[in-house]
Amino acid sequence: MNFASSALVRVDSAHEDEPTASFMRGRTEVVLPTTPVSRQELFDLVRSSDSARLCLPHGLSFPDKAAAGGEHSLRAWAYALASREIETTGTAVIKEAGRHTPPALDTEPAEALTRGSIESHATAAVATVAAIHRAAASVSGADAATVYLFTADALEETSRLYGCGGTMRRQLCDSLTFAGAGYDFPWNEIRSGAESLAILYNFSPFQDTGSTVASKRLRVFSEAFDVIACSFLQHKKQDPTVESISRPYVVSKEFLPLTPSWASWPSFRAFAERAAAAAGERMRTRTDYRRLYTRAMWAPALYAGARVKFMQPDLPWTAEFSDPLSLDVEGASRGGSLPRDAFTAPLIDEWERAFGPLDELDLTIFRFAELLVYAYADEIIFTNEHQRLVMLESIRRPQLRERVASISTVSHHPTLDSGFYDLEHVDYPLDDDHLHLGYFGEFYTARGITEITHALRSLPESVRSRARLHVFTNYIPESAGGVKPASFSRSQFDLLVQRTLDGVGISGVEDLVVFNSSLPYLRFLAVTQKLDYLIVTDAQSGTGHSVNPYLPSKWSDYLGSAARVWALVEQESVLSTMNLDVRTPIGDTHAARAAIWTMVEEKFGPATTMPLPNGAVL
Repeated sequence: MNFASSALVRVDSAHEDEPTASFMRGRTEVVLPTTPVSRQELFDLVRSSDSARLCLPHGLSFPDKAAAGGEHSLRAWAYALASREIETTGTAVIKEAGRHTPPALDTEPAEALTRGSIESHATAAVATVAAIHRAAASVSGADAATVYLFTADALEETSRLYGCGGTMRRQLCDSLTFAGAGYDFPWNEIRSGAESLAILYNFSPFQDTGSTVASKRLRVFSEAFDVIACSFLQHKKQDPTVESISRPYVVSKEFLPLTPSWASWPSFRAFAERAAAAAGERMRTRTDYRRLYTRAMWAPALYAGARVKFMQPDLPWTAEFSDPLSLDVEGASRGGSLPRDAFTAPLIDEWERAFGPLDELDLTIFRFAELLVYAYADEIIFTNEHQRLVMLESIRRPQLRERVASISTVSHHPTLDSGFYDLEHVDYPLDDDHLHLGYFGEFYTARGITEITHALRSLPESVRSRARLHVFTNYIPESAGGVKPASFSRSQFDLLVQRTLDGVGISGVEDLVVFNSSLPYLRFLAVTQKLDYLIVTDAQSGTGHSVNPYLPSKWSDYLGSAARVWALVEQESVLSTMNLDVRTPIGDTHAARAAIWTMVEEKFGPATTMPLPNGAVL
């Protein structure tokens, strides 16, 4: 068996009484004894050799079973060698045959490794695992199991790099993912035990913005997490592509079989109690966690976090707010009243002992969740500076406000490495004859793109005909490929479709708008790369807010794309201060009209000499 060519030649010998294997190192032949050898001894021998020779006595077969005590049959290793390409991630040995060997990473201190050497290492690691899988597929039963035992040795150096944590771990995991390490990659072979605990009401694979952002945040932390979440089966679609983001950092996931709810206290309490109990059981059976992480939206995770913090006061609690919980987009209070029951009474009593009496406005299901975080979290993450300001303004007690100011940080929704945008291959053909604008997301009272379609209607035909608006959203007309969910009535579905049509402002521009159903997350990232401009719009905040406290999460997704970004912004919003390619005020049709005209001319030249799709020239 030649490792460079993968060629295999069988030789039968009447002069041998026992099956033997020998390994070549240049001109040196090392004979493997027929007595059992350990997996590590064999692996060291294989990875330092150029080829293997198997000598089989006539009519004599290999032993069929692995030897006792963790040692293995010659047959298993023979078939493994025959089917695998020897690419190891351990010590590299330069060979006269000139075949590729990966860098000798274990000779370099972790801090000296470059991104390029980590990428090379990851590529070799993925190739090795794939080769081991092919080898195991060539045998069966106990033999296949013994071949799989190569994996731990093959990934020993990868595991060491993972153990470095921080930026090194994130670069390694990204590189492994980009090299093809997917669902069947043995991540548990490179991870040690869980280092931290995350309680997240919604988490992947269930499709939700909060779930996706939480996955990206785990990647930023670059810690190995146990995750406790609520099951959204029958309530949300599943998006397996998001798993690629957090999979390297999730040691275990436990989904609690509960009925999810946005604003129901019984559902909140059920999750908080079950999640805290599950966390308590984990903490009784393992070493201390480094961190407890919770995130809202959705609020039940914060109640669970508070209960766990009371159980384990020394466990640092990091709590993230995506938006103000207790204030709606207009700045008005929201959330039903919070009952005093067996769950809330101890929390309320403890809070009042520390900070004074709570009034009726404090005792709502959203507001009290905020107050628990303000009082007991060790670190608070806000996603933009305006949100932090608005939420600090809502704290009436100076002592508590000062505490939150001292422990809080601002961190925008994370943006992924550009490699994630190329993970999925999508077939979404676009011609070169049009300016392609893309909008991804849902439509709400405070968020739509009607100024863009109004602008399109007002443009000259020579300019308007050049533009195409691609809309990706959940509820689209059946004529455009939309499908009514089985759980929806006809009237429910039609109402949601009409909300989409109204949010777009479809009338009069039907021929310029292309509707598409929402895409799985990584496919969405891939499609953004194909478009000319990506449209993001501010939420229109009401007069109840001193400043606009929202930064759309789509901005973080668009920031990593190769496409340009056009933002519809409120004056002095956080989004308006970002490094945008085009910005126009929300609701300003004239500004949108000028922007589209400029985009078209930049792509095709001045309108007076613009070539039309049929080849004519105006």
